[in-house]
Amino acid sequence: MIIGIVGILVATIVIIVGVSAYTQQNSSVDETEITTTPPTTESLQSILEKGEAIESLSYDIALTITMPQYGTQTATMNIWQEKPYFKEQIISTTMGITNTIIIIQRPEGTYVYDAAQGKYVLTTEVSSYVTSLQYLDSKMLKDLLNNQSITDFETDIIDGKKATIIEYTLPLVGENLMTIQVWIWNEKGVPLKAYIDMTMEDISMTMDFVFSNYSFADIPDSTFNVT
Repeated sequence: MIIGIVGILVATIVIIVGVSAYTQQNSSVDETEITTTPPTTESLQSILEKGEAIESLSYDIALTITMPQYGTQTATMNIWQEKPYFKEQIISTTMGITNTIIIIQRPEGTYVYDAAQGKYVLTTEVSSYVTSLQYLDSKMLKDLLNNQSITDFETDIIDGKKATIIEYTLPLVGENLMTIQVWIWNEKGVPLKAYIDMTMEDISMTMDFVFSNYSFADIPDSTFNVT
């Protein structure tokens, strides 16, 4: 039973990320509500352009997921990105059981590591795996703000880093909404923290992301090797 619950939780993380990204791709800007507060000296668009311009980076995420139906789950996410490659490792722990998912995205497709076979396997479930974290990245946020006249945003300081806060909502299934708050690092245009609150059918969830250990150095090609 415990193993089944862990499987449900891990699947829920990935599937809901896919659903939200799919919704974003199929929703017009008019359907997005953005909350703003006092101004900052630099426009959010220019801050986000810094993140878009980064060719290579790696970072870690401490993730806490709370679901009333299942309790609280914690996960550590390690990310490596070097255009056009992407690698994500998710190590989640629930009720003392640890589960690991490793995903590599390459130009020819997306691979998931199959522990039973001891190798990476090409997958067609693109919406479930590849879209992870897309709704927090600089390009998506910049696209949401495109054609908007909003220029005023609240700022905060996180570990000595100045951040601009953006809050927006995306429609899910039916009348359900997902509310997202992201703290964007002004200097680099990447997230420092994020909070997601959503309800879909009988599932409600909050997700707290804390980003750390950013590196912008080149990443060895072997990191994205699937053979």
